[in-house]
Amino acid sequence: MADGWTVPGFTPVRELGHGSTGRVMVAVDEVTRTEVAIKYLDPRLTGDEEFMAAYRPLADRLTRLEDPSIADLYQLVDGPDGAAAVVMRRVDGVGLSRILDTQGPTGPLAALTVFGSTLAALAVAHRAEVVHRDLRPDNTLVDRTGQVVITDFGLVPPRRSRSGGEPPGAPAYLAPELWDGASASPASDLYAATVVFFQCLTGRHPYESGGGGGRAIAALGRAHREAPIPTEAVPGPLRGLISAGLAKDPADRPASAEEFLAALEEAAVAAYGPAWEAQGRGRLAEMVTAAENAPPPEPAPATTAGRRPDRPSRGSRGRLVGSVAAIVAVVAIAGASVAYGLNRGGGSSTAQSTVSPAAVPPASTPATSPTRSPADALAARIITATTRRPSASFTYRGKGCCGADATAKGTFAVRPGRPPAYTMTASGPARQTRKAARVILIDETAHVRRGDGWREVPVSTRSASAQGHAPLAARIRECTSVDHVVALVQKSTDLRRTGRTYRGTVAVAQLGAAHPYAAIARAAKTERLTYALVLDAAGLPSRLTVTIGSGRTRAVLTTAYGNWGKRVVIDAPR
Repeated sequence: MADGWTVPGFTPVRELGHGSTGRVMVAVDEVTRTEVAIKYLDPRLTGDEEFMAAYRPLADRLTRLEDPSIADLYQLVDGPDGAAAVVMRRVDGVGLSRILDTQGPTGPLAALTVFGSTLAALAVAHRAEVVHRDLRPDNTLVDRTGQVVITDFGLVPPRRSRSGGEPPGAPAYLAPELWDGASASPASDLYAATVVFFQCLTGRHPYESGGGGGRAIAALGRAHREAPIPTEAVPGPLRGLISAGLAKDPADRPASAEEFLAALEEAAVAAYGPAWEAQGRGRLAEMVTAAENAPPPEPAPATTAGRRPDRPSRGSRGRLVGSVAAIVAVVAIAGASVAYGLNRGGGSSTAQSTVSPAAVPPASTPATSPTRSPADALAARIITATTRRPSASFTYRGKGCCGADATAKGTFAVRPGRPPAYTMTASGPARQTRKAARVILIDETAHVRRGDGWREVPVSTRSASAQGHAPLAARIRECTSVDHVVALVQKSTDLRRTGRTYRGTVAVAQLGAAHPYAAIARAAKTERLTYALVLDAAGLPSRLTVTIGSGRTRAVLTTAYGNWGKRVVIDAPR
C-alpha cells in the first residue's frame, strides 16, 4: 500500500516485502479472480522528476517486448498525491542470486544457458532501443524447468548518494566507460551480461571491491578500467567469450547482442556438442530445486558503505509498463524466496520451457565433440535457437504442378519427443478442402472445425492421396516443422551461404517415401529438391522456400515464420 491507498479492482491478500523500489503485495483481481503482484512504488522513484522523465518514453517500447527470456508486464496505476503502483503477473521461480548463494558456481553448460538467454533478451530489447542498465543475478530469474528470464529493464534503484563519482547501478557489473561518466548503452549491457556469465562459471566477480567505503568503490572502478581480464579463471573454450564481453573499450566488444549470441552458440557447440543448452537447462532445473530447499545463506557483515563484501546491495526489481511505465516483479514458488527488488534474495520466472528436467540428462562437464560439417553446425544452431523460443506463427503456400497447391496460416509449439502441436486455417485444391477450415493438430489427432462444432479425425501422412483437412494439415505440419528444417540442412549434399540465406540440395529419397515431397517429386519426375533458408540474427528460421522440379513440372513451397517465442497455448477443443 501507499499511505493506505490500494489499487482499485484488486483485493490485497498479503505483503511479500519491501525494498529500495517499493512495497510488494499479493492481490486478487476482482474480475478474473486471479492472483497478481502489485508493487507500490517508493516515493523516491515517483518523486524523482529526472528519473520519471527519462522513464516515461520507454513505456510503450517496454510493453511491446516479447520473448521467453523477458518477463511479462501488466499496467501502471496512478494514485493520489503522486503515488503509483504497478500490477504484475505473479509467476514462479528462483533468483539466480539465490542459486549462486546456495549452490555456488553453476558449471559451464548452465552458465552458457544463462548467458545465451540473457543475450537473447538483450537482442530483443536493444532492437526496441531499450537498454537494461542494471543487469545482474538479482534481475535474472530461473524457473523449475531451467528457463531463464530477465527483469527490470531500464530501472536503476535510487542512488544512496550523488557524491563520490560512483555511477548508478551495481558497481561489480558496471562497464569501464560508465565509471568515466558515459551513459548506459547496449555495449555496457553486454559487459554486465559477461560479468554474470563469469560469476556463474567461477562463483565470484571478475573484479572485487575487497570491502566497503568510498576508497574500495574507487578501487573497483580502477580495476574495471585498468586490470587485466581474468580469463584464466574460466574453462579454455570459453575464454574468448569472456575476453570479448569484458573488453575495456566498448568498440572492442561484439557489435550487438545478436552477434554475441551467435559467437556463444558456435563456441558452445564446438566445446560441448549440439545438446549443450538442453543439458544446461536440465542442470539449472536441478539447481532451482536445490535452492528452493536450501536454508537461506548466513548474511555477511555489513560494511561501512552498507553493502555486503564482494557483492552489491540488492536492488530493485521492476520496470515501467502501461501508458506511462511499469515495473516487473515476481513471486517465488512456495517455500522459496521472493524477488521484487526487495532487500532479501530469491526470484521468479514467467517463461515457458520446452525441456523437461526429467527428459534431459544433467551435465556439467565438457562433452567430446567430433569435427562437424558446416551442415551439422548450422543444424545445431537452429536447434539451439528454436529450443530457446519453442513457438512461432507461420504462413505456408504451395503452388505449381503435381498437387502442391495449398495454403495455411497459424501457430505451432515445439514439444521435445513429440510432434509439434499446430493450430492453423488451411485450404487445398481438392473439392473437400477448397473451403478453408480451422484445424488443431495434437500428436496424430486432428480436430477440424465444422460449423459450430469440432470433428476429431485420426491423421496419417503416409498416403499422399488422402483427402480432407486433417491429412492436409498433417502434410503441412511435416513441411513446416522445425524438425523438417533441420532435416533439410543435415541432408544437404551441398550448402552455400550468402549473408543469412543458406541454399542446399537434398535427395528426396533421403526424406523417406512417405514424405509429402516424395509424391510431388515423382509427379515432377525428379529425385532432388533445392531449398533456400533465411535465418534471423538469432539463428531462427525466417523463410523457407523449397523448389521441386523445373519448368512446367515445377512446384514451389514457401513458409514464412515469425513471432518466435511468443507464448502459444494449443489445446484440444472441448
